Amino acid sequence: MKQLTCRDIGVDCDVKFVGETEEEIMAQAAAHASSEHNLPTIPAHIDQMCRAAIKDIPDPAA
Repeated sequence: MKQLTCRDIGVDCDVKFVGETEEEIMAQAAAHASSEHNLPTIPAHIDQMCRAAIKDIPDPAA
């Protein structure tokens, strides 16, 4: 499992994205950025920050 939070990239927001893949996390982050942070798309520099901040976490089902 992988995880990213807005706080991981310095945004004052507690939303957490959890998924199996980096792409799954980024899809969730893009939808959230659009609806909550008024970003129609994630700019390249923020995309890079997000991808670098994604961390592996233990699978809760394991």
